[in-house]
Amino acid sequence: MSRSQVISLTGASLAAFAVLLAIYLGSGRFSRFDAPLAPYAAATLFAAFGFMYRYLMWVQRPPTMKYFMASLRLFFQPKKLVLNVWQLAKLTVMNIVVQRFIAKRDKKRWFAHMCLAWGCLVAFAVTIPLSWGWFRFGLRGHNYTVDFMGLSLFAFDPHGIIGFFMFNILDFCSLFILIGVGLAMHRRLFNHAATAVETIYNDMVPLFLLFSVSVTGLMLTASYKLMGGSHFSFLSLLHAFTVVLLLIYLPFGKLFHIAQRPAQLGVQFYKQEGARGEQALCARSMQPYQSQLHHDDLVDIMKEIGFDFGEHQNVSPEEKRKLIAINQANLMEGNPFVG
Repeated sequence: MSRSQVISLTGASLAAFAVLLAIYLGSGRFSRFDAPLAPYAAATLFAAFGFMYRYLMWVQRPPTMKYFMASLRLFFQPKKLVLNVWQLAKLTVMNIVVQRFIAKRDKKRWFAHMCLAWGCLVAFAVTIPLSWGWFRFGLRGHNYTVDFMGLSLFAFDPHGIIGFFMFNILDFCSLFILIGVGLAMHRRLFNHAATAVETIYNDMVPLFLLFSVSVTGLMLTASYKLMGGSHFSFLSLLHAFTVVLLLIYLPFGKLFHIAQRPAQLGVQFYKQEGARGEQALCARSMQPYQSQLHHDDLVDIMKEIGFDFGEHQNVSPEEKRKLIAINQANLMEGNPFVG
């Protein structure tokens, strides 16, 4: 077993233990734990283990680690720390909250992604604390109470506006997710650029899982509101099965980028630092083509993984393409190689 695997397994085990400890303490040593929600809680343990294992394996890759450590070093510069915190807040809003980088590509794709992202995030924010026993609903007269880790937070009228949103928030999340799934599926089926690079496992499976979770969740609501509770037990088991499948899939499929995206914010600090510093000049055209910081780090990484291109690494991508064309022409005409 390699060193990186040992580190990843250790970190993943600690993450799973931390979740178990959070469940144990937050539910009052399981006194407030809802046994029917045990499959959801168990799936979150597995997801925590999988997320941490894959994250640590990813961050230990030489290019990722180089970016990761450089971003931390640049962010925690004492003279720029306050400015960097403000910059991080803006990047978080732009790239995580409103996901502006997707809107620049395509508005419809951005809307689909926003429906999927916020539908899932809000649903997880509601269901995970409930499945861990952190939140509980109780009765106080004609009102419902919301308790958090044994502390009473507030009471609300189940027939009022707060009650309506409390009891239907997951239905709204399901509707948003279904809209996002529909738009994403349409793009995957009819957009030739997307179809050319899609795979069943990475692109279609997550959409099928999200669709299944949303539909079975809405079926539960339909059962107790429209059908007098008919088939509710079967539907609850079916819904639990789809949720557990989704949680198990999360760390190992395309949805893993949920964990990667925050770390990638640090790349922006790296790029900004590079733009302010010295620029690397192409050995052929003598024109700047990337930051010297990025160039030097790239050379180090290539050597670390066993590649050394020598002076060729000092040539810009544009000039490299020109060299390929020139040498292809020279090869056909019998002329000597141009380096």
